[in-house]
Amino acid sequence: MIMLIIQSLRRIGLRRYAANVPALWRLGAGILALSLLSGCTFISDPVSRMKSPRLSEDKATLMTAINSLKLIRPINDDDSSIRTEDLSGDGIPETLVFYETPGEAVVIHGLILEKQGDSWIKKLTFDGAGTVLESVEIRDVTGDGKPEIIAGYSRGDEGLQKGLVVYSYSGTSLEEKLTLSYTKYMIDDLNGDGIDDITVVSLKRNESSTLTTYQYNGGFKELDRLENLDPYINNYYNIVVGKVAKGKEGIVLDAAVNSHSAYSYMIVMENNRFRVVLSGDDRTFKDSRISSGDIDGDGIIEIGLMERPSGWENFEADSVPWFYSYYKWDGKEGLVFAFQQYRDPSDRFTLNFPPSWHGKVTVDTKSVQNQYLKFVLSGTGETVAEISFFSSEEWDRVKDEGWELWGRDADKIIGYRGKLEQNADGIKKGTNTAPVERKGINE
Repeated sequence: MIMLIIQSLRRIGLRRYAANVPALWRLGAGILALSLLSGCTFISDPVSRMKSPRLSEDKATLMTAINSLKLIRPINDDDSSIRTEDLSGDGIPETLVFYETPGEAVVIHGLILEKQGDSWIKKLTFDGAGTVLESVEIRDVTGDGKPEIIAGYSRGDEGLQKGLVVYSYSGTSLEEKLTLSYTKYMIDDLNGDGIDDITVVSLKRNESSTLTTYQYNGGFKELDRLENLDPYINNYYNIVVGKVAKGKEGIVLDAAVNSHSAYSYMIVMENNRFRVVLSGDDRTFKDSRISSGDIDGDGIIEIGLMERPSGWENFEADSVPWFYSYYKWDGKEGLVFAFQQYRDPSDRFTLNFPPSWHGKVTVDTKSVQNQYLKFVLSGTGETVAEISFFSSEEWDRVKDEGWELWGRDADKIIGYRGKLEQNADGIKKGTNTAPVERKGINE
């Protein structure tokens, strides 16, 4: 079945050719941290943990060897299309590139070059599969001290299964060690034996949803398989692997139920067997897609939930300035609070609250999103932060009244007023808060 998918991905290039012939992303105690988003800091795909490419000093020579090729980079990597690594373990660096030949029967190809003296020599080429290079990683997943090439291919259709191939390069030849169909994959040491394993999520909507971990032991073998995941979901919009508790590795699957609501699974591996510790029920349900991740920077993954600020119980959901609350697994069957923030619905900024304020801070009910937000302490009514949207004329009148310029969005100026002393980078001096991030705001 797996080979059929890979072969199918390869055949699609042939069919495409035939059809085209005629036309050719730490809190300080007792402070409020502010962040302006520059880009999503959550992990949307686990395969993003790639090594940065290491180019040799004679880059010009390398470029000469490949300048005739139409180089491509995987769609999950904005860094480079060139990766240099000792793939064969002989101490001599090799360079790996992928390139495409549009209009030909096979669209995606890989090329390995070896450094010999002052030149880069082409060692071998190999055919990829499908029409889209989804991902490329260079990692040792066999435990032999030499890195393998892990490449993901697809036809460009999100609803279809992708194909994963693990290649091993000997110095003279390339061997396919593993071929798999997948929806998402991740590489980690889930069972803690010191050898990285490959875990694959495979979703066939309304039919099946499985989680399988493979580890190399003279060949890739199935370590365990989980077959009772919910297939009646739209997709897994975020998957993150890492520590879910002190000394415990695990996987969190954020599943979209429909266009808005979602829930999360948490799965750990014990004695080489999967154990579902959070099963995607009411404990992790949210009315918006919130991505899990290490939000507070302590190295442990948190699951995000939506929380209605006190006083807003009788307001329509669309008008509520929702808080995002993040929870850690308690090591048993529940969750414990870790961190809370207000996140602008358009992802232009966030307000991070110290954990001690949980249940003590709210939003004044006269606040209106995209106009004016006032954050107050519930017990005293003390204002701790204000965010307001001004016209240019309004800003000129109020800018000397304690307001700080956060940025501009369309014809509005976003201003902040509160009790924080901030430096030019938007980070409170003397603290270890997260760096300022901006997204969708022009300064």
